Amino acid sequence: MRRQNPKNNRPLDPQVTVRAEECNYNAEKMVRKFSKMVKKEGIIDECRERAFFVKPTTKRTEKKRQRQRVIDKVNRTRDELFNIKDRSIKRRK
Repeated sequence: MRRQNPKNNRPLDPQVTVRAEECNYNAEKMVRKFSKMVKKEGIIDECRERAFFVKPTTKRTEKKRQRQRVIDKVNRTRDELFNIKDRSIKRRK
């Protein structure tokens, strides 16, 4: 079974290649294209994640913290959009 790329849910290609014909035999273009392909595939990120062992409890807490950050962000934007106290109309007496 092939690993899945976490960013775009495509299977990871085990080999990233750049052909000279694609870049008109320009070495600098080939290097730039290769580095972009590696970043797009998420190879660098995966290597950084696998560099050190992370305990499962740490993974869970980090996942929980990320989820809470997203929820807080959504709640903040919702409150900004639908905050009635700031938009209240003052009535005359």
